[in-house]
Amino acid sequence: MSSCGRGTTSENRHMDYNALAQRHAMAIIAIVLLAVPVAAGCAWRWSARERRSSATAVALAAFVPVAFGVSVYVAIAMRIAHGSAFSSADQLLLDAVRDGTPALAARWFARVTHLGDPPLLALLCALMCATLVLTRRFGLAVYFAAVTSAGGLLNQALKAMMRRDRPTGSTVPLPDSFAFPSGHTFGSIVCYGMCAYVLLRLAPTRWDPLIVALACFIVLVIGTSRVVMGVHFPGDVIGGFASGGAWLAACIGAAEVLRRRARPGSVVG
Repeated sequence: MSSCGRGTTSENRHMDYNALAQRHAMAIIAIVLLAVPVAAGCAWRWSARERRSSATAVALAAFVPVAFGVSVYVAIAMRIAHGSAFSSADQLLLDAVRDGTPALAARWFARVTHLGDPPLLALLCALMCATLVLTRRFGLAVYFAAVTSAGGLLNQALKAMMRRDRPTGSTVPLPDSFAFPSGHTFGSIVCYGMCAYVLLRLAPTRWDPLIVALACFIVLVIGTSRVVMGVHFPGDVIGGFASGGAWLAACIGAAEVLRRRARPGSVVG
């Protein structure tokens, strides 16, 4: 087959995917927003018997999401860096999702996206740290602050490395920052993920699946809102999930390894 034929086939495939995304945008979004949190909550309940694993087992378990997240991030970053084809496809998919989302749903996403605004995340982290200090969990408070603060710096560094421009055709003012990876998505998965981790440490175990499911739902809604509003490419959001998830998994994995190796009352005890 000639290169022209391969190019035409690829373009037709992209058009089919984009048409599917536009026709069924809300159905796809609803399925993801419901299925992923439920699956995460069920998976957490199913894995409850493994929570007393050794430090080595925990380290290996944390390595899987870290490696997966880094691999996804690098794959997207390389596609962005090596040409415009990926960015063009990203823009087409963004347009399809935005055009296929009803106005009422778009307005709702425009409101809930503020759950990922940096000032709100900073306030939430400050309140969580204050609560931990008041309950005399000083080591956990310091660790929480360090993970979330370093995560913000890491996201800014990744943005500066890629310097990806924002999408075109947005109906709202575009933030004055680079696009990849999505800061709202990265910050949300780290902040709400660490909040969930603290609650899992402190709350009764019967609430664990609900805590996990709720954190997943909030993060997914924020990430989805960035695409629906047209301020981020889908690749930006996936990159935010991948890089932020890898950072979160690495930090929680490190905390759990330290808990199992150190005496009670240690740094993150």
